[in-house]
Amino acid sequence: GESNFQFDKAGEGILINSTPSDHYHTITDQIKTITNQKRAAIIFFQDKACLKKFVDSPFYPKLGRQKKVLTEELSSTDKEFIINKAATTGQVTLCSGVFGRGTDFFCKDEIVQKNGGVAVIQTFLSAELSEEIQIQGRTARQGKKGSYHMVLLESDLEKSFKIPCGEKDKHAKNDLYNWLCTVRKQYHDKRCQQTEKSLIKATEKDKKTHEYFDALLFKKQNAKLLFREVYLSAKKAPIPSIMPLDLAFIIDLTGSMGPYMQAAVGLINGLVTGENSIVRKLQSQLPEISFKIRLATLGFRDIDDNNQFQESTWQGSNHFTENTQDAIKYINTVARDPSGGGDLAEDILGAIDHCANWSSPNDWSSSIKFMMLLTDAPAHGMVPTQFTGQKNIDSYDVRHPKGLSSMNVIDNLIAKDINLVMCSFNPVATSRTEEELSDLYQNHPDNTGDQKITIIPIVNQQVKNGGSMSGEHGRHIIFTLDESGSMQHNWSGVVAAYNKYLCTRRQNQNETDLVSVVQFSSGSRVTVNKVNISKAPNQLNFGDGGTCFTPAAQQASELARATPTSHMPVIIFMSDGASSDGASGAAHTFSILNQEINHNWKSHLDLHVIAFGSSANKLQLSEMARASGNGQVLSSAGTVDLSNIFVDIAASQNVAEIFETEICKRISDAVSDKLSLEYLG
Repeated sequence: GESNFQFDKAGEGILINSTPSDHYHTITDQIKTITNQKRAAIIFFQDKACLKKFVDSPFYPKLGRQKKVLTEELSSTDKEFIINKAATTGQVTLCSGVFGRGTDFFCKDEIVQKNGGVAVIQTFLSAELSEEIQIQGRTARQGKKGSYHMVLLESDLEKSFKIPCGEKDKHAKNDLYNWLCTVRKQYHDKRCQQTEKSLIKATEKDKKTHEYFDALLFKKQNAKLLFREVYLSAKKAPIPSIMPLDLAFIIDLTGSMGPYMQAAVGLINGLVTGENSIVRKLQSQLPEISFKIRLATLGFRDIDDNNQFQESTWQGSNHFTENTQDAIKYINTVARDPSGGGDLAEDILGAIDHCANWSSPNDWSSSIKFMMLLTDAPAHGMVPTQFTGQKNIDSYDVRHPKGLSSMNVIDNLIAKDINLVMCSFNPVATSRTEEELSDLYQNHPDNTGDQKITIIPIVNQQVKNGGSMSGEHGRHIIFTLDESGSMQHNWSGVVAAYNKYLCTRRQNQNETDLVSVVQFSSGSRVTVNKVNISKAPNQLNFGDGGTCFTPAAQQASELARATPTSHMPVIIFMSDGASSDGASGAAHTFSILNQEINHNWKSHLDLHVIAFGSSANKLQLSEMARASGNGQVLSSAGTVDLSNIFVDIAASQNVAEIFETEICKRISDAVSDKLSLEYLG
């Protein structure tokens, strides 16, 4: 006979809303219409979470007093009571989709039957047609009357079936249900294809497993190889096409960072936007993955300073942004005025902890997370012991005023899987901080991946040995230049090469370098004595005379011995001729200097000996170069070659390149570890 089940597929039986508010509003209106007709309404939500969202919304109280919520957690007695009451006049029952199968909402209420029976509202599109038919079957049971309605949300369709928002508007109202069924079938077919592929893979894995156990049982030689195949095919998901990275810069803004701030900003800029940027290096290594870097910045001062923390915020309270230009602009702004920090130690622990505790929705949300600290100071309580007796060293050497400890901070980093990189502009001052935090991090019981803190001295690591707690860091370059009569016509080219060297060092963020110049003929004279590279003269006056190496070597060695402990001496010795007193005296002088440097810094003297022109005595110059394990002889045919040699020497000590290489390597390793662990087996 004629069915009593009503579903208006071509009319008001299907409603699709664009916003959650409209969705809830439509559900509420539908329920009120049904209860005003003295019928019963049963509403099915996709799951408990969706049901709870509606119950917690302002729309739920509008349903009046005659309503019940049916959930899996209720006792059997309570469930039975709600189910029996569901099909009575004016009753509203809200439940999750699990009750759409097999639950008997049988209607015995004649008033409900007289007015059209129980109305079922489904608020989601079922992935399986069979589930939808089951939910429809909760009404019009055993010949009774009943109706069925769909009230759907557009964003749910996009999430579950990949239907673009706005797609519904391309279909006529009387064709909506056919369109939804087509989309569902395509989704179902795709899932079946994936299941078949998975089944084929599972069968292959099962075959390999049997082969391995057979080989193991019969002690075959290929058992080990078969085990590797089983292991590598065991579990991994496809490699992602897009991988986001979170990188937060923590920049010390106290006064002592003033001399280094320009270099720090330059290093960050190169790391993010330069030719050796993180993304470019990762892209070259893994071209199949698109890397998206998200940047954040925390500038910090000491505990008692005003405005201790300055942090980037974007789109409300989020600290990270994908817009590198905005990020660099903020860094330039925050680094403009270093100030504060009355004692030597700074609030390193407070800064790391503050950054790690960012908790806005998009903070630290990437799978790979890095925090990069740039400072020239130790943490409170971690000043190297040889300096603790000095004044204004550490105002909080016993206890952090907020109760922070090194272990608290490391616990937080490990728990949030954040990698820490420590970049020091004063390795002597920061050595104990780096060592203590590194030990805690590496030996932490939850550090199952054996991760390490990456430590990068912005100056050469050798400066740590015998270094100072304050002052400038870098290289003391000692030019030892032949100004004998034969160099007269080439002197302007020599000066130009010297200036090119200085320019290259400045471009590479080596603003703390010191420069000295020894000019020699038959005698020698110091024309520039340990001046900062920014104040080095760009003109050198020419002398005249014969050629004698020993006096020049002696004066260059004395300047090297006068190098501050925060710097390393580099001697660049250039001549176009032969020494009238031979090279033995100069070689002996440099050999003694090399022994002293090796004792103090555990490294050989950087000695670059340049043979200029065809008349240079390479045998004598080579004898000098052999005085140091780091000695080398370079040949220059003319001033153009000389300029290129000077630039090469300057670039070989490129702090920016070392910094970028180390950072990119550490991040690249983290990406490789992540891919290996989660995707490659």
